[in-house]
This record gives sequence, C-alpha cells and structure tokens, in this order.
Amino acid sequence: MSAISSLFRKLTDFAAPLGVVLGFLLTAGTAQAGEVVMRSGYRFEFEGKAVPVQALTIEQIRGAAQGPIVGYPFTMFEDPARRTYLPQALVSEVQLGDIPVDEFNVRIPPGPKSVMFGSIGGFTIPPTPFSEFGRRIVSLNTPNGNLEIIQAISKLKPDFITLTALKQNWEYSISSREIPPDVIRATISNATNFNDDNHEDRLAVVRYFLDAGMLSRAQLELDGIEKDFEDMEARVRELRLMIRQLEAAEYLKEFRSRLDAGQFELVARLSPRFPRNDISEATLAAVDQMMADHETAHEKMDRVRAGLSRLQAEVKDAAHLERFQDMRWVVDRRLSRNTLERMSPFLQTIDDPTLSAEEKLALAYSGWVVGPALADTDPLKAISLWDARDRVRDYLQSANSLRQQDILDSLMRLEGIGPEAMAAIVGLLGPVFETPVYREGQSLTMQTMRVGTSIPYEILLPAEYSPDRSYPVIMALHMAGMSPKAELDWWGGTTISGPAHRNGYIVIAPSLQGEKTGASDLHERVLEVLRDARRRFHVDSDRVFLTGHGSGADLALDLGMAHPSHFAGLVSIGGRLNEYAHHYWENCEELPCYYVMGELDGDLFAANSSDITRQVKNSYDVVLVQYKQRGNEDYREELPRIFDWMGLQRRGDQPIELERVTMRPGDNRFDWIEFSGLPANIIEPRLSRTGRVIPASPLPIEGTITPGNNIYLKAGVSQLTVWLSPELVRYDERVKVSWKGRTMFNDFPEMNISTMLEQVYTTGDRSRLYWTRIDL
Repeated sequence: MSAISSLFRKLTDFAAPLGVVLGFLLTAGTAQAGEVVMRSGYRFEFEGKAVPVQALTIEQIRGAAQGPIVGYPFTMFEDPARRTYLPQALVSEVQLGDIPVDEFNVRIPPGPKSVMFGSIGGFTIPPTPFSEFGRRIVSLNTPNGNLEIIQAISKLKPDFITLTALKQNWEYSISSREIPPDVIRATISNATNFNDDNHEDRLAVVRYFLDAGMLSRAQLELDGIEKDFEDMEARVRELRLMIRQLEAAEYLKEFRSRLDAGQFELVARLSPRFPRNDISEATLAAVDQMMADHETAHEKMDRVRAGLSRLQAEVKDAAHLERFQDMRWVVDRRLSRNTLERMSPFLQTIDDPTLSAEEKLALAYSGWVVGPALADTDPLKAISLWDARDRVRDYLQSANSLRQQDILDSLMRLEGIGPEAMAAIVGLLGPVFETPVYREGQSLTMQTMRVGTSIPYEILLPAEYSPDRSYPVIMALHMAGMSPKAELDWWGGTTISGPAHRNGYIVIAPSLQGEKTGASDLHERVLEVLRDARRRFHVDSDRVFLTGHGSGADLALDLGMAHPSHFAGLVSIGGRLNEYAHHYWENCEELPCYYVMGELDGDLFAANSSDITRQVKNSYDVVLVQYKQRGNEDYREELPRIFDWMGLQRRGDQPIELERVTMRPGDNRFDWIEFSGLPANIIEPRLSRTGRVIPASPLPIEGTITPGNNIYLKAGVSQLTVWLSPELVRYDERVKVSWKGRTMFNDFPEMNISTMLEQVYTTGDRSRLYWTRIDL
C-alpha cells in the first residue's frame, strides 16, 4: 500500500459498500500488508506474511542434512507480482498490519487452458497496446517457437494489476504504473458492470487512483463528478482539498530528492510554482525553507565575490597580487552551492579587523584547494597549495613518465605540502580533464584516452551536473544483441525526469563489442572505461554500482566477484552465475548483491540458487527478487526499489582482515593486496596418475593487519605487493610483514607522494589513497 494511500485514509473516511454497486471485490482487513527493514536501512512494502524459507529449490530441501534442527536462512516476503528473499539474519524489523485494499475483479470468460509454461523467454516484439476492454496480444519466445497470446486484465489493485491469458494457464501481476491510467479507466468502465450514473461508482474510481498514486487522474475524475452531480459539490470540494495536500507532499518529496542530487537551480525554478492555497503549514514551511536556503546561498556567494574584489584592491605585495588575481578568476567562475562550503572560513573572518587583506584572501584561496578544515592565513602557504594542485593535475594529465618524474621532483621542493594537504588537494581536485560540452538530458558518446586501444562508451550525466560535485555511478553492461545506448536509456530515461536524473546518478554503458571476448579481456574493457570516466568526470568512487541485463549481467556478476573492491554494489537482472562464481561468491563479503530473476526464465533461478544460498548462509548482504510466472524480461518496475537500495550502499572501509579467492591471473588485486605468479594448478585443470581430470581449484588470498602494526599474509603466489595508508597502519611505529613463515619487511613506513600519485594515475580513484608500497 502506497504512502499516498495511507495518508489519504487518514484524511478521510471514504469507504462505501462498493462491492455491491460495482460488481468488484472490496476486501477490508483480509489481506495483510507490511514493511520490512534490513539492517542496512533498506526497506520495502509487501503483502502477506513473512515466511521462513529453508531453501530456494525442492532439490536443495531434499539434499539438506536431516537432523533435529532445521535451518531457515531466508525470509520470503510476497506481493502479487514477486517474491523477495532476504537473509533472515539481516532482517531488522517487520511491521505488519491489516490494511483495506480495493480490488476491481474483471470477469474473464471461461475457455480451454490446457497449456502451462515451464519456461518462457522474452517478448519477441513489443506487446500490442491494451484495448478499451483491457486486452492485448503478446508474442512470446517459448521452447517451441513464437506463440501469440491474448492477455486480459483480470484484477486491478492500486499497486498491481493482474494479467490472465485467455487460452493458456498463465497469470501474473505487473505494477499498476506500467499501464496508462486511461487504459485502467477504460477497463473499469467496459469490463465490469460499472454504472457511470452512480456517484458511488464514480467515487470508487477516484479512490482507486488515489491509492495508486495517480493524483492527476483522480483530479480528472473529480472534475467529471462535479460536472455530472451537482449535489456532490461539497464532497468534491473536500476531496479536492485532500488531493492538493497529497500533491503538495509529492512535490515536497520530489524537491528533496532533487536537492540531494545537487539540482539546486531546478528546485529554485519550480518552488515559486508550488501551489500554496489550502496547503498545510508544515509543508509550506518546508518549501519556504528550501527557497530561503537558496537565496541565502546566493547572498553568500555575492558576498564572497564582493569581498574578494574589495580585499584584492588592498593587497600591497605585487607578487601576491598577481597570483591572487589568477586565483580569483578561478573561484569567481566555479563558485556555486557545490563549492560554497570551501569559503566558510573566509566568510567567517571577512570583517575581522585583526586580519590583513592578504591573510583573509589566503584563507579563501587555501580553503578552495584543501577545504575549510585546512585553510590557512599564510599567503605563501596558499600560493604553495595552488602550485601543488596545478602540478598534481599536470602529473595526472601527462602520459610521459619522464615528465611525471620532473613534476614529482618539483612537488618535493614545495614547502609546507605534507601528506594531509596532498590528500586534501587530490580529494578536491575534480576531474583531471574538462568535461566536453553536452546538452542536459542527452547522452555523450566517448572514447577512452588510451592510445591504440580506445574503447567507446556512452555516458549520461545527471541534470545540473557539476565537475565540483561527486556523483554516484551506474556501470551498466548491455546484453548481447542490444546497444549500450539502450542500456543507458533503461537506467536514465530520455528526459531529466528519468530515474537516474531524479536520483543524481551518472550512468555509463561501455561497448562490449570487440575482437577479444575472453572474460579477462571484457573485465579490462569495463575497468578501463571506469578509469577513463574517473579522469573526465567527478565520480564518487565509493558509490560505483556494477549492473547489467542478461549476458551483460552475466559479465557483471563475474567481474564484480573477481574485483569486489571497485564497487559499492552489484545488481544483476537476469544474470547467470558461472563456474567461477561457485568459488568467487566468497569475495562478496563486503559487496552487497541485488539479484532479479523471472520464475519461468528457464533454469536460471535453480542454477543460481546454490551460490546465492551460500552467500545468505554466511549473512552476506543479499536481496533476491523472483517475479512470479515471468520469463526473460528487463523488469523495469523494479527500478524504484533498486534505486532505494543503491541509495544506502557505500563501498566499505578497507578491511584489516580479508579472505578472498582467485582462479585467474587477471583477478590479482583485493583492496590492499596485489599479487602475481599464480601456480599452474590454479589456472588450468590437471590429470591425475590414473588419467582422471582434477579441476582447477581456487587459491586463497588472506591478509590480516593487527593493532600492533603486524601484517600476516597467506598467498601461494610468486610475487606480492602490499599497499598501505594511515587508515590501515600507524606511521609512527614499525610495520612488520610476515609471509611464507618469515618476516619479509620490518621498518617504519614512509608516506611517498610518488606512490600516492601513481595509484591515482593508474586507477583514477581519488577516494582511496595509498601512500606506501611494499614489494615482496
């Protein structure tokens, strides 16, 4: 049941004996609805009860060890369209309640239904539009070829609509948002004994659209009632007031979402149009505060610009003045709500009589480069910080190793640029290369910058994209036969009202076409596109999500499990876990996974069930969604829940204890451990003395960092590199590294700017900085 429906029910006692009048079923209190909350904070609504589940398939239940205690690792939550399985250990709270639900039942003529589907593919062509009686034709890909099926709307609920095949034993539900309101209205009129002259029937339709969150359509229905029933004027007026309150709540929710995505100007443009008549004081106060915050921010920006101009005129030192003029030009051009916080020390001291003009400007310009916490009143320090920033950008832009070494040497000679300042500079540097010109809402076609191996990709930037704000990223991998653009549109839409825009995500769709098709080649192709995007755009590397459909999801699962430290989450829509996943599932300890599958999509659910069960039994963060009686589809209706889930995920802190496995030479980096030289029995199968094939086995990679700065490694490889940072070890004490039963390193670690910049140059990741490299 939607939040709008709940609010509406609180605002009015609007329940008539509709079942008798309309000929549809009104159930009140017979269906139990609720909300589940995971420990991560992810929550969603469901209908029915929470059901403990022993296993995902009958075969797993039969194969389970028999004993006095039966384990139930899953809890299943069901609604008319899908089943959602969660790790029982990660379910934090389940709230149940009896909520009345309105259902329109459409009479379906009886007919032969001998055909049942055990497996179906996707639609071979798009379904026909629904008729005015709620029917359509779909062409289905079945094991026996294409089959045309007539579907009819058989039940309408506010959240879900049930479709029933007229000649086959096939029925499932889809989101009501997937069907146009006009189709729903026509079906109610033409496929039930709806009486257009009965005001209770008409009000029941209003109730339905309100519960479905289709407020514009509910308002349109009220217009008709007001015109046709003069004696209903008072009641219509009351309902209009309630709809205005609901619309205001939806506007406010949208404004907050857009503000969270950094779309300040969009909200500022829309806020004056907000309907203010008959709106609650709390809602108006919230909107007014948004407008006031925007005006205050612009007033502060005006104050910053005026202050920089005034104080610059008071600078006496010619050398300082020349540098400050260049800095002012940059700040004036880039000052926005995304960068205003950097100016907070300057704004706090702009009228301080104890500070000189140069000291105040130093606060402004140093804060711009390293952030307010490290802002300094020393003009020479501010100039040095800007010099360091410019040289860091030159280093990251250069492909010439000799040139990079010259830049490093010059950085070493700068005074007052310590590790803390350098980390802050890198964090606020923004994209190394400027963003190409783009039109808002339209995608860009890009090519990676690596000479000779350029890889094309599509990228969609969110509304009001700013290079001074970091954005979460969706790496979307397309299925075979589909284009990257199609995958991009699925996530982003074609206008700024699309889901990626509304939630403030960059969407990247690499081209997976090429001569080389091996897993390692495809892995490198995707990772190279990610590295390129990090250089060109302001990517939040702690919020990169790897996703895909079909064969693209197959690749996403393989890549994500092989390189889990790159991503904040893994979303598979119709993806199949391969033979490596039978071992690599262990690598997902810190990688949340969201699986979406159709019940009739061949053996996909059964094939994936074993590895997903292993994850769940180990309390990994997993969401498994199975759409009932559905096949190979894109499941667009799952998008809102996926975005809710992604909004809570972040790449975790670097683990001080890690246990991973590898089986391929390219899968050679897990967080702070990098390695090479895998033994042959890991990479390829072997033959026993009797000729029996011994399959390749996974190689454990283990590392532990103790509070005493001791690092213990277990890895049967020939070479190993340890990457360290202040988040992992203390730099004022010795670090002792033990591997292969002996001490391989025992010394005080040093913070090396060269090491840090080398990693940033190689990966583009400016969220995880490594200062020390130990080669063993």
